Amino acid sequence: MTGIFGLIQTMFLCGTAVVVAFVVLLSLPQSKLRAFLLPIIGWCIAILCAIYCISPIDIVPEALLGPFGLVDDVGAVVAGIAAVRSAMKASKEE
Repeated sequence: MTGIFGLIQTMFLCGTAVVVAFVVLLSLPQSKLRAFLLPIIGWCIAILCAIYCISPIDIVPEALLGPFGLVDDVGAVVAGIAAVRSAMKASKEE
């Protein structure tokens, strides 16, 4: 049992190291990885925001709070629009 938990811990640490490396490379302004991944990430975020707006699952439900329940949907729409604009801007820069 200890071997399994050690393996899980090792996988978690390696995954964390990979994620940190990607974040560092994405933060560098002249990175080729940034130029390649920024449009892809932007479109993925926009798609996820659209799915969230369409889905019946909400963080703040409209059934309980009425019009105040639309605040999270409006935030998702604004985030989706910002992601699309960022992705389009990154695509033009290539």
